[in-house]
Amino acid sequence: MNSNDPNITQLQLSGLSFWLSVLLVIFLLSAVGLVWLVKSIFLILALLPLLGIAAVFGVRWWVGRSLVRDRCPVCNFELVALEQQERLQCPSCGEMLTIEDKQFKRNAPPGTIDVQAIDVSTKSIDESKS
Repeated sequence: MNSNDPNITQLQLSGLSFWLSVLLVIFLLSAVGLVWLVKSIFLILALLPLLGIAAVFGVRWWVGRSLVRDRCPVCNFELVALEQQERLQCPSCGEMLTIEDKQFKRNAPPGTIDVQAIDVSTKSIDESKS
């Protein structure tokens, strides 16, 4: 092996430059003072649980505002969906639904008229004569 190989020299200097960088960082931190760094770390560690609690309540508030709970207008099946969904399909009847004003609406093509059928009881002619 050749001791004058530039790759070997570069490899040896890269290890030396790492340790020189570490010593330089330690020197700068000791010159400035480490008290502020230690206090900052303790402050972050103290605020971390509070941030977690705030995140839990924030997510619960957002989900409470974003959920839509209503019944399918076709089969009366109770559904829960996010308000941001454009279209969804009822798992009971398969009807495509949209969300408008926190209510589920049937997604009908233009020109379709929705009607509701009413059951009318009728009497037969024989019953009316009696």
